[in-house]
Amino acid sequence: MYKELYYHDDLENLAEEIVFEQIHLLIEDDDSDVPTSQVSIQDIAAIALNNMPAKYICNILEKTDPGDQLKEEVKDLRKYAKRQVLKAIKKVRETPHD
Repeated sequence: MYKELYYHDDLENLAEEIVFEQIHLLIEDDDSDVPTSQVSIQDIAAIALNNMPAKYICNILEKTDPGDQLKEEVKDLRKYAKRQVLKAIKKVRETPHD
């Protein structure tokens, strides 16, 4: 309720985008036997994101021309996200929700 009062589309959690990127890359690579139902993908993302630090950006400049520090943080976040996604995939395969 309160979020709608202040929220703008410019506010973005990069960790969320990166987690979905990693899920997509693993599905495309077809190497990790990723469950691909909509429920499984959402479960994988939720589990991974619950173990990730949030990384919010809120302006178009950061999105279009990130500085060196942000680029390095995103690089590290991608590595961490991949590990978390792989763990989440294992968990979802062991105890599917759908």
